[in-house]
Amino acid sequence: MTPLPGTPGPTLEGVWQGMDEVTRSAFLSHLLGGTSADWLAGVLKKHGHQVSATTIKTYRQSLKTEGSVKV
Repeated sequence: MTPLPGTPGPTLEGVWQGMDEVTRSAFLSHLLGGTSADWLAGVLKKHGHQVSATTIKTYRQSLKTEGSVKV
């Protein structure tokens, strides 16, 4: 399994671990792309994953700080 880039927190890591490869690919493009964190958190909630928009924003900011991935 491909890990999430950077250093994700336990919430995002747990969601990632529970996804199959096809879902991970789609999720990653939204997570690292320009998709609104609020919208993405809403979609995840609809599918049973409790991830706040703040968690997504913090993760994206950490990637920028680490220089791991351009977001």
